[in-house]
This record gives sequence, C-alpha cells and structure tokens, in this order.
Amino acid sequence: MPRSLRNQILVPLVMLQVVAIAAIAVSSATLAARRTEREIVDRLNGVVASLGDASFPFTSSVLVRMQGLSGAHFIAYDSQGHVTATSFPRLRDQPPALDSSGTVRLETLADSPTVELDGVRYIATRFVDTKTAAGRSLLVLYPETSWRQARWDAVLPPLILGGTILVLMVGSTAWIAQRTSRRIGEVQRQVARIAGGDFHEMEVGDSAAEIEDLIRSVNRMCVDLRAMQQTIQRSERMKVLAQVAAGMAHQMRNALTGARLSVQLYARRHPPPEGDNSLAVALRQLAMMEEQVRGMLALGKAEQRPHEPIDVVALLHDVHALVEPAAEHARVTLQLDPPATPLHTFGELASLRSAVLNLTLNAVEAAGQGGQVAMAAGQLNGESNGQQDAQVNGHGDETIAITISDNGAGPDPGLGESLVEPFVTTKEEGVGLGLALAHEVAAAHGGRLCWTRRDGWTCFELTLPRTKASA
Repeated sequence: MPRSLRNQILVPLVMLQVVAIAAIAVSSATLAARRTEREIVDRLNGVVASLGDASFPFTSSVLVRMQGLSGAHFIAYDSQGHVTATSFPRLRDQPPALDSSGTVRLETLADSPTVELDGVRYIATRFVDTKTAAGRSLLVLYPETSWRQARWDAVLPPLILGGTILVLMVGSTAWIAQRTSRRIGEVQRQVARIAGGDFHEMEVGDSAAEIEDLIRSVNRMCVDLRAMQQTIQRSERMKVLAQVAAGMAHQMRNALTGARLSVQLYARRHPPPEGDNSLAVALRQLAMMEEQVRGMLALGKAEQRPHEPIDVVALLHDVHALVEPAAEHARVTLQLDPPATPLHTFGELASLRSAVLNLTLNAVEAAGQGGQVAMAAGQLNGESNGQQDAQVNGHGDETIAITISDNGAGPDPGLGESLVEPFVTTKEEGVGLGLALAHEVAAAHGGRLCWTRRDGWTCFELTLPRTKASA
C-alpha cells in the first residue's frame, strides 16, 4: 500500500532531524561532562598542590578549611601510615583501608577507587608528598554523588536544548507536511468532483506557489469544462429543437396551406361585403403562421433555401403587416420606424423573416393590453446598445441592427444569455422556441441576438452583416 504524501515528507525529515539533533546533543553533553570532571580534578590537584607546597603541618583545622573550598574530605598520614589529621573526625580511629600506592597528580575521577563511609560512597585518591623527607601522604575523599550531580548539571542543558529544538523542528515539519498534504488532498477531491461532473472552481488560498499554480490550472480546466458542457447541452437542445421543429412544421405546413387555399377559394366564390376585412385578416394570420412554419423548417434543416439579397426595410414592412392584426386584437400599439436610407443584407429570407416575426410577436405578448411595441432598423457605428450579458461583436460600418422594443414588464434579468436558449421561457404557457429560433437564424447569418432593459423598455437587437447593396 503506497504511503501518503504527508508521511513521505514527514518521516525522512523527522528521522534526519532526530539523528542530527541527537548527535549534537549527545556530543555536547559528553563534552560538558568531561569538562566538568576536568574542572573538579584540576581543583583537587590545585588544593593538593597548595597543601604539598606548604611548610606548615597538616592539622584538622587546615583540612577542614580545604574541605570547605573543594568539597572533598582529607585525611593526612605520616610516614608510618598513621592518621595525623582529618576533616572527617569519625575517620580518625577507623580510616578507610587503602593500599599503600599513591600518586603525585590526579588524572581522572572515573578510574579512581571508591570507598563507602557512613552510607556515602567516596572517590578515594592518595597523594604522596615527594618534596619533603617527612614521607607524609594525603588521602582525598570526593563524594561520588557530588561528582555525578556536577556531571548531570553539565549534561542536562544541552539535552534540554536539543530536545526543545527537536520538538520545534518536528512540530514545524509536521505542520508544513500536513498543510501541504491537505491542500493537495483538496485538489485531489476537486479532481474527483470534476470527474463526477461538478465544475465549480476551488479557492486558491495562500499555499506554496507550485500548489497555487496547480489549483489555478485545475480552476481553468473547470471553466473550460463548464463551457464545454454548456456547449454540448446547447447543441443537444438545438438538435432536439431542430427535430421537434421539423416534425411539427411538416405536419402544420400542409394543414396551413389547405386552410389558406380554402379561405381564398371561399373569398373568390363569395366576395365579402365592402368594408368587411375578416377574410383578409384570416388570410394574413394564415400567412403569418406559414412564415413561422418556414422558419422552423429552416431551423430543422428540413428545407434549405438559397441565400439572396434582402431588403431589410421591406422585410420590416412585411412583418409589420403580418403582426398588425394580432397587435390590434391585443390592443397593443405597433409602431414601425423605418430607416431613412436603404439597408440590405444577404441571407435566407424565410428564416430571417420568421426570426423578426417571432421577436415582434413576443414583444406584443410582453407589452400586454395598452402597451407599445416599436420596430426599427439602423446602421451600427462600431457600438451596440445591448448591455445585457450578450454583447454584439461590432462590424463597424458593415453592421446593421433590427431592434424590436416593448414597454412590458420584461424578462428576469438573471436569465442573461440563457434567455435565447431552447426551452427557456418566462411565459406560463410558452415553450421557449421563438427566441432560440431567432438566435440560431442570427448566428447562421453571421450576426448575433442580444437584449437589454433600459428606461422601462425591453429591447431585442438582431445584428446582421451589411452588404454593398446598402451603400
């Protein structure tokens, strides 16, 4: 089983730190212990040397004073081995048994023999006076507990310091490893969420630069995948829309053609009285429905028509004539404001007329009783009036715009660009196909459809490339 990233970072560093700090601490403690022992030995040698150089006899009072200075007890012997003085009175009658060998100078405490007196163990060293002929000697008894305490006092600070540094270093290393592995774990979970279809970005935070770059890369991937997902969903919806539109249009076209021919035949056989426009209105409504059917057929690719030059002004007049009866019935004021100069584009007349027709009918519905709808067209000078999320890719002087505006309540501003997607609608009885059809027609003609809400008016703007015929 593979080890976690945290353990791969933490274990080697901790082991290296433990070995390094332990070696430093032990070495420092050993050197401190040796230095302390050397100080004790030098101090004892100094005391013995001072006594040896003295010409006065060794008395108990002198040895007691030396005991206070050095911390060791002293026993003085004459040449016969009898105790002449001591700083330890109880040892006068029962001195410790010690061989007759002696030394001139003490080298180490660890190698010296030990004796136990009154339950206390002493390091015993016998010094022989070689400078005088008296043959006297001096036994030095240094408490073993004092020696060990001195060594421990010297060893303890390096060990405490080393342990403290070790704990701090291990703690900081563990914190860094935990923090790094946690962020990498978050990236791993984010990738798992991406694999599950969740393309929301994660917070970059203040991690290491490499991890931040990795998170930014994952976030960019989320943005790209989300856009790709939306494109795929849109393509799927458009495919379904095209299939539905083509199926419905095939069924409706025959019925509409038959109904229009029947009304025309009836009007020919039985002309209506003068002033009665009911049959003419019916024929215009049927013509309007036929235009919508043609647009759905073009959207579904079931009926391909050749592209041709299109007079935008004439197109607006045709749509105005088709929608005017519906506007009168809904008691909506329909106003056409044609441009002063001719405007031409190149495309499929049926689908383009169906797109403008759908936009106008939607505006009449949105305006409601007593509302107003305005139809207009004009040339764009490198700028667009659309400020909602969808912006026009301006073609400068080669772009014209058809605008359909109404003073109704307007769609939900939160819909943004999704308003022109298939099956997205704010109407209770709508299916969300009219704007999708207009959007696809605009894209097929090299333009765009956008919308904006300003000063109580909702404006849909259909941009199209302008042809030389307009010049």
